[in-house]
Amino acid sequence: MTKKLNVAIIGSNFGLKGYLPVIKKINKFNLKIICSRNISKIKDEIKIDKNLEYINNWKLIFKKKIDLIICAVPPKIQEKILIHNFKFKKKIIFEKPISSNLKKSKKIAQTIVKKKIKCDVNLTYLFHPLFRRVKDMIDKKILGKVKSFKIKWSFFSYDFDKKIKSWKTIENQGGGIKNIFLTHIFSYCEYFFGKMRLDKFKCDKEIFKKIIYKKKIFCELSNYEDIKGKISVFTKKKGYQNHIVKIFFEKGHITLSTNSSDWTKNFKLTISNYKNVKVKYLKYTPPKKFKDGRSDQINFLITKFLKKSNYNNLFYCLNAEKINYKIT
Repeated sequence: MTKKLNVAIIGSNFGLKGYLPVIKKINKFNLKIICSRNISKIKDEIKIDKNLEYINNWKLIFKKKIDLIICAVPPKIQEKILIHNFKFKKKIIFEKPISSNLKKSKKIAQTIVKKKIKCDVNLTYLFHPLFRRVKDMIDKKILGKVKSFKIKWSFFSYDFDKKIKSWKTIENQGGGIKNIFLTHIFSYCEYFFGKMRLDKFKCDKEIFKKIIYKKKIFCELSNYEDIKGKISVFTKKKGYQNHIVKIFFEKGHITLSTNSSDWTKNFKLTISNYKNVKVKYLKYTPPKKFKDGRSDQINFLITKFLKKSNYNNLFYCLNAEKINYKIT
């Protein structure tokens, strides 16, 4: 009989809304601890097994018999947890960016690999079945070689709209469009096309409560095979997420898009070949267990994490942070 892993979740927002529903359903896990600074409020809101331990100091987790830590906290706190874990080498799943500072992120990533700590970064789109399908099409050259790409992501930001001063709106604390949104895009661009470099950028900025907030960012990227891409990311006052990825090939083009309140939900993949060009490709069939949504991506992340340990996602994230650093 396979031994179950004892799990601790740190973070009361995405930790409970995103990870908790998935963790509870995985038979290989024993959820043992939930850690949050707002622990008294959480205990009143959530009804779970009485044997579950609630704590408000994440350092106490490292004194417990915990096999896996799920980290869903702001970057400033996350970097402290990751560094503290160098002594204990516990398995850990965490969020992007790695830290609030590129220099720290580099050092953390290097030490994780050196010490062979099993970890993974929740880069949501790398676990989305449609994004993985697109990756397969690119690798197999189903529509020939990639020529160029365009990405547009417009979103509603509650913190920005309400002029809230928090880590989510402050870049040097790991927030802002660069860290929260562009890290995702740069990561899946490298996943699709190989290592990317920043050629040009332009930012529209707004100042509130002494915060310089980049509300629009336009980028041009390229890789070492001369695949060029244009990216635009911006906030809007209200409405759904509008996320469109267009990739142009020698023999046609594909569009991966969603218009939804959920970052990962309702994506559609359309494949078009040019006139007089015959193309054979496998018809895409979503995994049977895929219901579409954030929890499915987390499930795929954890399933992959349990099967093998590699550092691809860690370096996709780090390389995205390196590009982000150049956007001023």
